[in-house]
Amino acid sequence: MVKAATDHRERLLEGLTDSLGRKPYREVTLTDITAAARVSRRTFYQHFANKDECLLALAADTSVRMMRVVLTAVQNSSDWQETVERVTDAYLSFIHSQPPLMKALYIETSSMGLEGLKARRQIAETFAAFLVQQVDDRRRHGESLQAIDQNCAIVMVAGINELILHTLIDDRAHTLMELAPVAVGIINRFVMPPAR
Repeated sequence: MVKAATDHRERLLEGLTDSLGRKPYREVTLTDITAAARVSRRTFYQHFANKDECLLALAADTSVRMMRVVLTAVQNSSDWQETVERVTDAYLSFIHSQPPLMKALYIETSSMGLEGLKARRQIAETFAAFLVQQVDDRRRHGESLQAIDQNCAIVMVAGINELILHTLIDDRAHTLMELAPVAVGIINRFVMPPAR
């Protein structure tokens, strides 16, 4: 069952997360969510219009938690290589730690039409902006890196997320950490200056 939470909305998001640990999203019912959250169906409808809206809110909440983990991981990085390795490790470790939730977020939000695509885009843009900022910060500190813009960073994030999606679709979440060197390589191809 869901741990005690002070906020009904938070409890409902935790209730959905708990339910996703037991069955695929399309099989999760409002009864599953409200029972796990220990709230009434009426309380659910005070916060969300439907199950899909609850999942989109969970996607936004999860991306904030993931960004906190990534930000913590890069603190005190000595150089770009350590930064990109820590970012990649934190990102993949977060996904690896909760495969049922992440599988639902990656796959189900994609099938929710425009609202789902907007949610995915917003998350990708947040992580892309983070990469741009990290490169800019390192360049200001004298590291020889190539500047990247938001569009370039979105391409990197989208490519890495596509690899993660394929791994989750194939039920190979246990191999996610094997993507770390590939993800680091993708980022560095854009950021590291070409060898002379």
